[in-house]
Amino acid sequence: MPRFDGPETIDHEAPVRSLLETTFTALEGRVAGADACYERVTRAEVQRELDGRRTLVPFAVKSGLVVRLVGDGGRMVEASLGDLSPIEARLRLDEALRVLEAQPAGDLVLAPLASRDRRHFGASTGLPAPAVLAGRFQALLDALERAVAAATPAGVVITHQVRAFAQVEDKVVADLEGLWRTQTLPQAFVRIELQATREPARARYRVTFGALSTLEALVATDGTLTPALASELKLGLDRVVSLLGARALTPEERRRLTHFVLAPSAMVFVHEACGHNFEADIVQQGGSGLFEADGRPVDEMLASPAVRLVDGPMDPTGGPGGFGGHFIDDEGVPVEAVTLIDHGRVVGLLHGRETAGRFGVPSNGHGFSELGHPRLVRMTDTWLLPAAPSFVTQNLDAFLDGISLGVWLESSFGGEVNGEGMSTTIQIGRVIRDGVLTDEYLLPCTLSVRTRGALKTVERFFGEPRLPGVGFCGKDPLQFKTVALGGCAARLSATESIGVAW
Repeated sequence: MPRFDGPETIDHEAPVRSLLETTFTALEGRVAGADACYERVTRAEVQRELDGRRTLVPFAVKSGLVVRLVGDGGRMVEASLGDLSPIEARLRLDEALRVLEAQPAGDLVLAPLASRDRRHFGASTGLPAPAVLAGRFQALLDALERAVAAATPAGVVITHQVRAFAQVEDKVVADLEGLWRTQTLPQAFVRIELQATREPARARYRVTFGALSTLEALVATDGTLTPALASELKLGLDRVVSLLGARALTPEERRRLTHFVLAPSAMVFVHEACGHNFEADIVQQGGSGLFEADGRPVDEMLASPAVRLVDGPMDPTGGPGGFGGHFIDDEGVPVEAVTLIDHGRVVGLLHGRETAGRFGVPSNGHGFSELGHPRLVRMTDTWLLPAAPSFVTQNLDAFLDGISLGVWLESSFGGEVNGEGMSTTIQIGRVIRDGVLTDEYLLPCTLSVRTRGALKTVERFFGEPRLPGVGFCGKDPLQFKTVALGGCAARLSATESIGVAW
């Protein structure tokens, strides 16, 4: 019987140990291998409606347990056991074992863990008491209202809607061989929907902000907005007012476009159209538009030599990175920064232990579940970056030089994906004319991208890398993982692989 000894590192660790010890004891001698992931998320959230009504949920908890059973002959079953008593867990395990025995032989091979030494990842932290949280959330909403009122120009009416949460995820990954790893990960998120009116014009703009932190990432103890959130809100307020005077490009202007510039906030296509095609479970199922089922690239030179595409943490201090980051995945593997494209050439895939075993490579820590659901290969923080310093221009005038007519695009909503690429709604644009970024603002438009062609048009990059695109990826309808995307602003020449429409 495996014993998981050692100091407790997360809340409620003792009952989780008892549950998993009972679970693995019931499996000894009946399976070739087994592992488990237990997650417990404690959350507080607040909403503000357009009419000013506020709703606070100061405390909510969700949890789940998934157990993977590995049988002889490459058989495998993942069983979602929920947050159960040891007795109920044992009953469901018996049912899962019967399913495992009925499985036909397969070819499952789990890539081994490179090490088992480190036990806990992340700093032990919890949410403040509900009364403290309530006060901090009210302070956040008050500060947002003050900021909106102060930024509203004469003759304009701006209303806003808010959803914000702070949560802490505690995770345990264990296996039949005695692995016991824990992670504590705080997360804070806010989405602010701005609506502006100056009759007869109306406009809206969405601000999203997320961080691996609790409420101190959003609001300071003195009730003021943090500098990072205040900056994002100010930009959003400027943008929603600018949209009141925005226009669409004429058909003639669209025909004459020579370039597109994508700000880091407009790179959802890098996640949707590119990133998902690098997830090895999609590849092995034959669903990737960029790879054969055996992992061979359809086109090895997927981008221009200027491009480097990376998924994973880029924090030089060894931290988990942006809003989509983790220290370890839900199989206990440390999350790596994986280079997918380097100097335009395809060089990597995202793997969990199952796909890594099938492809004969080490896992790079991209196997994730959500609250007891089966583990899938998932993206974390996805970066579009220059392949070398020579492809970066720090001077805006030099970056825009040579663009006779272009568009600068910022901020996007999620879009529709197909085998060829995707389309997404861009929130705002600006006209670039004769190498100058003008104050001619463009209405929201549809950006269409062909995956196998768009990145081949990247000429150069501008500025420092940022991850302003934060949100939730629903690869599986039941699993919504936190993600982030961005990089450096990218200049792309106009081809049939990229286009805008109003």
